Amino acid sequence: MPASTDGGPASEAYRRGPAYRCYDGDHATTLPGLVPVCPDGQNAAGFDPGCTPDEVALEPLFRQTWTNTPDGTRTAVSGWELVADASCLGAVDLAGEAEAAFRTLTIAPSPIVVQPPDGWTLVNVPTITYTQPGEQTLDTTLLGIPVQIRATPRSYAWDYGDGTPPVSTTDPGAAYPHHTVAHTYDQPAEQVQITLTTTWSGQFRITGTTTWTDVTGTATTTSTADPLRVYEARSRLVTDNLPD
Repeated sequence: MPASTDGGPASEAYRRGPAYRCYDGDHATTLPGLVPVCPDGQNAAGFDPGCTPDEVALEPLFRQTWTNTPDGTRTAVSGWELVADASCLGAVDLAGEAEAAFRTLTIAPSPIVVQPPDGWTLVNVPTITYTQPGEQTLDTTLLGIPVQIRATPRSYAWDYGDGTPPVSTTDPGAAYPHHTVAHTYDQPAEQVQITLTTTWSGQFRITGTTTWTDVTGTATTTSTADPLRVYEARSRLVTDNLPD
């Protein structure tokens, strides 16, 4: 029920529901689903919008109006009037809604793995970082239609917390000894914080259909690793033999 233009009580309502088109000769009368049978002597014909497998059928739309009185009652309540036949809704009709939903849905951030793994590393020794992201499928509803939105990681920006520019790559990295993403600290530090910003692309489909449609734009998530201490290893001369 949409609000009235002056902010007062609603004076009209819309609903979707089954409709029955009843023919008296060549004259058609459309009745809402509240009247599931045609009057005597009239023949019924259903509504078939002819939707494709990747579309969802919307039932006919009906409108009812009334007048609000000062005492809060309603008068001049109309019957339900057909304002739109049954129709088909597809991906193109939901594209704008899907784009907005993709920016607000909660995507799980990509996990961060740091090697060495014990909360410390050394100056002038590569510190390995990588992630293990995967596609995520999120269920939501757009305009009352169940929809699935799929998020796929596309790029990564690593900030190693020492003031150097972030490292941007499409490579999620890998564990030692096959690592491909690493950073070498050149100064010791009591604590640095490694963060990873992942950029995701999206696709959506009406639940139960098979075709995915690209979502315009991207979404981002940010992950933060546990604090990392950077030590400086120094060599020292000793006079005694070291134990085996």
